[in-house]
Amino acid sequence: MSRPSVTVRTATPQDAPVLVELWAELRELSGRQVPPPAPEQVVSRLERFAQDPDSRVVVAVCEESVVGLAVYTLGIVSPLIDATAVNITYLHVCKGARRRGIGRALVASAAAFADETGAENVVVNVLPQLREANRFYARLGFGALVVRRVAPTSVLRRRLAADRDRALCSTEVVGRRRRLQALTVRSAVTRAAER
Repeated sequence: MSRPSVTVRTATPQDAPVLVELWAELRELSGRQVPPPAPEQVVSRLERFAQDPDSRVVVAVCEESVVGLAVYTLGIVSPLIDATAVNITYLHVCKGARRRGIGRALVASAAAFADETGAENVVVNVLPQLREANRFYARLGFGALVVRRVAPTSVLRRRLAADRDRALCSTEVVGRRRRLQALTVRSAVTRAAER
């Protein structure tokens, strides 16, 4: 049995409703409680991307249905590595269309965008809990570069404050121990002198 033909094209405002659905699936996989964008927000973002030659939002179409999406942005590999890269974010294939060459077609489209823009590398963000996705990218030659972690600012501030408070508390404990040791030594010296 042959695989159905897959076409990757630039997303249009008419794709907004299906992009919202794909985004919701992706959010579900990530476990993050991020509110989904409204179709109007998606349309405005697509219009912004259309104006930027260094980025592109694409969809994969199979049997006349949009079954995947990806966002490509041109940038650098990292601030310390002076090499250009196409960053693939939000590459997602809907549940019912996996293992049919759609992810591969989206990655091939990113490689074509890299050729078009002169980028030397292609970088992809993958959720660590998606083992199959990580294996898929490894089979295509992607290696681990970094692990990116994210924290809401409010949570980070609370944790930093708690760590600071613990550090202050431990500093006080160390100071008390030293004073107690000094008192113990002095009283031992005094007792020895009295004998």
